[in-house]
Amino acid sequence: MYYKPIDLPRNMDQMLEAAGESMRTAVEKYTAEALAQGRWSEPEEYDMDPANMAFAAYWLHKIRNPIVKGMKGFGLEAYFDKFKQNQSTWEPKSFKAEKTYRISASGDLMFGKYVEDSGDVLYKAVESHIFDADCAYANLESTLSKEVPKSLSVEKEGDTPTINLTAAQYEALIQHGGKRYDVLQIANNHIFDCGLEGAEMTMDQLESDGIAYTGVYKSKAASETIVCTQMDDVKIGWISHTFNLNINPLSDEESWRCDLTPFHFEKSPDTSRIKKQIAKAREMGCDLVMLTLHWGLEHEFYPHPDQLKWAHEFAELGVDAIIGHHPHVCQPYELYTPMNDPEKRIPILYSLGNLTPVYGSAATVLSLIANMKVAKGTLNGSEKTLITGIEITPVAYMGMVSDNRNYAALVPVKDLSEQQMDEDFKSYYHEIKKYANLVLGDSWL
Repeated sequence: MYYKPIDLPRNMDQMLEAAGESMRTAVEKYTAEALAQGRWSEPEEYDMDPANMAFAAYWLHKIRNPIVKGMKGFGLEAYFDKFKQNQSTWEPKSFKAEKTYRISASGDLMFGKYVEDSGDVLYKAVESHIFDADCAYANLESTLSKEVPKSLSVEKEGDTPTINLTAAQYEALIQHGGKRYDVLQIANNHIFDCGLEGAEMTMDQLESDGIAYTGVYKSKAASETIVCTQMDDVKIGWISHTFNLNINPLSDEESWRCDLTPFHFEKSPDTSRIKKQIAKAREMGCDLVMLTLHWGLEHEFYPHPDQLKWAHEFAELGVDAIIGHHPHVCQPYELYTPMNDPEKRIPILYSLGNLTPVYGSAATVLSLIANMKVAKGTLNGSEKTLITGIEITPVAYMGMVSDNRNYAALVPVKDLSEQQMDEDFKSYYHEIKKYANLVLGDSWL
């Protein structure tokens, strides 16, 4: 058995090749102009409209050349430097822990090459990081459908890629050795790629498998409460929002079907629903409130400055952790100290990346698995449940060859150093390490 780089395209140029000549010409023109002006090595503001050729060119360029700098003028690199370590622990001095638990959090689950053939292989090297936790969470970004999957197809200019799953791919993604994810977010920009039927088919299957799902609802009544799960005697409330639904908007009458907050599309999006849900979770007696957000700008290794403002606002309202995904790359995390509770620390994970990606650049095969330590005990005589530690493991989505068969495998990046490598693999591995160091420093080694 040995690992190798996954044999997936390392960019999305095939989408451009499949598009019309007018789109290819426009993209090439905008790209040449931007590079001639020395632009696109730092983030720029664009309206995220796939029909806008300037944005399409910028997006394709970022896939080939991920942006490793923060937006100019905001000091993001210096701000995140103090958090660049893969583990940290904390708790109030007078807190007395009586029980401890572990929540694992992973990023985007998509169809991924060889996934359907990799049941009980895909997660083998990371099983303890994900499924041995007391509660395992991820974002399921591919829906089931009665149709033959047409993943990444784009039929006309202005379309966005379609992502969906076969039953075999779904089964390999959601479980390992009989252990399943406990909570899967389905509020993301691909949830309606196969229409309402695909979303409902996905919800039906998750219910059948005993997996809680968040952010999308079968009924208006369901949308008016909070999805809660139990971790022994700890009650966890889950609030999940997506920034967009691609080209599948909901009517005003059916807006209840998905929790949508248009981060990035509006400078000051209406966040009142999130605020009400945080308060509702506390009213329902949740010991922990987890806010999970599908947001962020793709192929940029630092969050947008507005995301820090929004995240800090939610932290002050009483969430216990914020878990983010969507950019297809990892981003640094922070431990936020709320002004109204200076002994508390709130992990804000801006982007965990793709756990299983649909293309194979070094930047996109890298993701983070976060494990949060939860302690239940007493603080100044009152019962309290707190997150008191975090450990983050960089993992890579690799090809694995065993008995002359190809599989997909998630592997801790540090374990790859033991693998024999040819020159291409060595270069690929060092690029993955470079990106892991960018978001975590080198403590993970």
